[in-house]
Amino acid sequence: MESIRKVVGKNIRFYRLSKGHTQEGLAEKVDVSSTYIGYLERGQKSPSLELISTISKALEIEPALLLTSPDKGNDELKRLISLLSGKPPYSVTFVHDIATAYFKSLEDHDTQKGQLHY
Repeated sequence: MESIRKVVGKNIRFYRLSKGHTQEGLAEKVDVSSTYIGYLERGQKSPSLELISTISKALEIEPALLLTSPDKGNDELKRLISLLSGKPPYSVTFVHDIATAYFKSLEDHDTQKGQLHY
């Protein structure tokens, strides 16, 4: 099991890059040095809870996302969460409705395809 410092560091790096920030840009937003951001991302330093909160606000994500062990092979889901984080509820609902309709259409297509083979 990875240390919490490594988990937090990897998540800071992942979400920072997902949001298009440089280490310098994030450091400026959270009022620390870019060197310190590098230490955090490499798991060499442990951020305080206050800094985790500040970083999550700067990245427009929930603080819990920085503390959660990354699921292997689930980067696309994390990118989607990152994209939707901080968006207004109506936007999230809209994307949810589109995704629901899309997956329903795939199920309907598979069902029709299956019926043709009978």
